[in-house]
Amino acid sequence: MTEPMTKNRTIRRVVAIELAMLAAAATAWRRRPLMAAGIAAAGAIGAWAAFRPSSPVFGPVVARGPADRPRAALTFDDGPGPSTPAILDALADEGVRATFFVLGRQARRHPELVRRMRDEGHQVASHGYDHGILVMRGPGHVRDQLARTEEAVRDAAGPGVLTRVFRAPHGFRGPATWAAVRSAGYRMAGWTKGVFDSADPGPDVVARRSARALSPGCILLLHDADGWHPDNLRLHTAAAIPDICQAAREKGLELVTLDELIA
Repeated sequence: MTEPMTKNRTIRRVVAIELAMLAAAATAWRRRPLMAAGIAAAGAIGAWAAFRPSSPVFGPVVARGPADRPRAALTFDDGPGPSTPAILDALADEGVRATFFVLGRQARRHPELVRRMRDEGHQVASHGYDHGILVMRGPGHVRDQLARTEEAVRDAAGPGVLTRVFRAPHGFRGPATWAAVRSAGYRMAGWTKGVFDSADPGPDVVARRSARALSPGCILLLHDADGWHPDNLRLHTAAAIPDICQAAREKGLELVTLDELIA
């Protein structure tokens, strides 16, 4: 297994490729302006699509559910981790089921929490094995991330617990990501709105941003752990859940799992 590609390394590589394509376009401009324009446009579109989670350029992504039904979905990335029990407790108190995009690495560390997700009716989905960025990775690497996460969740909670939905780390994708995900029998998932709870802005801020974002069909992105620093806490997110659920009720929204939202 190769070392996980970080966000900063990925951005630097994509920028370097974009600059090289712009240089090639500038060189070709006088003799072949149409080809030069195509090179420049392809580079710009590719860079934009790689870092835009809902972009369809690198394959279809489920970014929201139907807007004609009063439902929304809470989704949590990067766990399970030390704050996951508090988040599960809060969801249980509110009678809400959510979708957890788990890392295979974390399922190995906290198998009891994957079992608890299963037992309490939450949807367990894949976030890859090690949170490495996939923009520059080939299909074999992507399939390996999926397969290792499948194995980790199966070992933790049994067969059939992991659903066939995949959310790429940070939502970043490359040309090979969707083809590999599709060939492995998964759908790509994005989100409608993220509230940047990973910056720990405080539970009141997380709740207020979430309340503004919630609408019919909304897929809300939250975090129950830290993908790069697994021992970091997400207690602000846990503390915000009662207010988020109350805001959903006030808007007449039922909070359901992702599969239920898009069914």
